[in-house]
Amino acid sequence: MILILLEACYGPPRTRTSEPGEGASGIQTGKLFEYEKGLASWYGKDFDGKPTASGEIYDMYKVSAAHKTLPLGTHVLVKNERNGRTLELVINDRGPFVHGRIIDLSYKAAQKLGSVDEGVVPVTLYLFNRVTENCFAVQVGAFSFKSNAKAYAAGLTSKTSHTARIVKRGGLYKVLLGQFPDETAAHSFGCKLDLDFFIVSCN
Repeated sequence: MILILLEACYGPPRTRTSEPGEGASGIQTGKLFEYEKGLASWYGKDFDGKPTASGEIYDMYKVSAAHKTLPLGTHVLVKNERNGRTLELVINDRGPFVHGRIIDLSYKAAQKLGSVDEGVVPVTLYLFNRVTENCFAVQVGAFSFKSNAKAYAAGLTSKTSHTARIVKRGGLYKVLLGQFPDETAAHSFGCKLDLDFFIVSCN
């Protein structure tokens, strides 16, 4: 059974307070879960020495990255799908603002991942299984049976680059997308989906 969820895309966002999760499932890798798939680019000399969104000065020779919505300070594991290399880094800036790209790497990060020469490569982002105090997700479904939740989550790949994860709350298997620093960001993301949704706490 699926519960129909609806979040209006006008007016202020509404947040549904959820019960504590009983474990999340997506692609689990120890303390990691798959968050998003897409393209990674890198940025260098034109931005070197300039302030980032976090207030830090961008240093192209240090490992860092930019993401459009993840909370600044989030630790991310990036996997280069071309060569299998992985790298843990911290999000300290906003971007990339190019369609299809999900993360902008510093020159040093791109160097370590072996993507400097190609420029743009397919990647998978993994988040560590920890969330900040202010963290919101977009709930797009709730099912009585985990198998139904998994089947529904698998079908979302054509609608978003965000990897759906499944949490058990209140006796139901709930399908969540994303981790956002505030309700407005979560609401904005939800409104881009052709789906009914609720904003819920990650915790």
